[in-house]
Amino acid sequence: MIAALWTAASGLQTQRIAVDGIANNIANVNTVGFKKNETQFQDLFYQRVNTLGESEPDNSSRTGISLGTGARIAGTEKVFSQGRLEQTGNPLDVAINGDGFFKVLLPDGTAAYTRDGSFAVDPTGRLVTPQGYRLEPAITIPGGAKNLDITPNGEVSVMLAGSNAPSAIGAITLYKAENSGGLLAIGENLFKTTDASGNMIGMSAQSPGAGSLVQGFTEGSNVDLADEMTQLVVAQRAYQLNARAFGTAAQMLSIATNTRS
Repeated sequence: MIAALWTAASGLQTQRIAVDGIANNIANVNTVGFKKNETQFQDLFYQRVNTLGESEPDNSSRTGISLGTGARIAGTEKVFSQGRLEQTGNPLDVAINGDGFFKVLLPDGTAAYTRDGSFAVDPTGRLVTPQGYRLEPAITIPGGAKNLDITPNGEVSVMLAGSNAPSAIGAITLYKAENSGGLLAIGENLFKTTDASGNMIGMSAQSPGAGSLVQGFTEGSNVDLADEMTQLVVAQRAYQLNARAFGTAAQMLSIATNTRS
C-alpha cells in the first residue's frame, strides 16, 4: 500500500506536467510561427516478485509477477509540422512553406533561428523581427524605396526613386537543422542549436528541404485546438483516477494500521 501511494503520486505529477504543456500550447494558438509541444511519458522500473519461468520445488514454472512503480515524464518534444499560412497583405510579412528557418542576430552577437516572418524595418532600413533582432544575412531597404518584392526563392528587390526597373537588394537565406527535434526553444519564437540538433545549414529558398517563401503571409501556430482539448480531458481524467487511487491506498493503509488483534 505504501508503494501504491508513491505510484499514484507519480501519476499525479506526470499528469500535472502534461496539463502545463497543453496549457502552453493553447495559450500560443495565435502566436505566429509557434510550434506545439508534445509530452512523452515513460514507465518507471518494476519490482519483480516472481521471475518468469523460475522453477518451483515441484519443477513447475512460476508465472512472472512484476509490480510497476509509476510513471515519469520522459521529455517534451517540439512538433515542427507546417502551420497554416495566413494572409496579411503586409509586404514585409514572409511565411516559410517548408522546413526552413530564418536566422537572426541576438544582442549578444549569437545566432538564433525562427519561423516568425512578421518583419519590420529598423531606423537603418534593415529587416528585423518584432523584437528588433536583425535578419541574417542582413537585408537593407534603401530610403524612399517602393514596391518591395520578395520572390519564392528569396530574392528581394525594390523600386528606387527615379528608376523604372526594380533593383535587387539581396536575398533571404533559409537554414535547416540536421535534427530540428534537437533545437532548444528560448522564447520569443526563437530557437538555438544544441549538440542534439547539429549544425544549421544555410541554403537558398526553394532548395530541397528548405521550403519556399510566400510574401504577404505569416505562418500561424500549428496547434490544433480540438486535439488539445481532447488531450486536456484525457489528462484531467487520468489525474482524477490517480487521485482516487491515492485516496484508496491511504484508506487501506489506515485500515491496516488500525486493525487490532
